[in-house]
Amino acid sequence: MALELENLERRYLDENGFKINEKPINGYEIAFRYIPINSVKEIIVYKIENEKEVQISQFSSLDNPLDIAKSLEGYPQGVTQEVLQLLK
Repeated sequence: MALELENLERRYLDENGFKINEKPINGYEIAFRYIPINSVKEIIVYKIENEKEVQISQFSSLDNPLDIAKSLEGYPQGVTQEVLQLLK
């Protein structure tokens, strides 16, 4: 499941998992979109370190929320909460 860069919305979180308005030097980016054809939401989570993005996870609304939470263990709680909220 590869997300195309077009039609993506983005949310940014600081390194502690709190929402912020601009892309941080260190923190997280959550890119997401809704696909109306099949009613699926897709999300990619990036960790940003020194302004460089590294993909850490990719999910869709078809994934089990418990599995999503387990795969995001070790990251700030705000990241997990934001992903789960966006997939609702």
